[in-house]
Amino acid sequence: MADRLARISSAPRAVPMLDFGRDLGRHGAIEPILPALVRGVIFISVLAAPFVAALLAG
Repeated sequence: MADRLARISSAPRAVPMLDFGRDLGRHGAIEPILPALVRGVIFISVLAAPFVAALLAG
């Protein structure tokens, strides 16, 4: 029993493959990166806001 548990636990874990052929138009591979891009745009906008305000103020 113990060697069976060790054999099962040492097996490589299954990693789901991305299905590029089925519904790429609706749910593409780019979808997981969108929240990171939105956070990046917000971060850059917050950093740039004081400089833009200073330029507009003259």
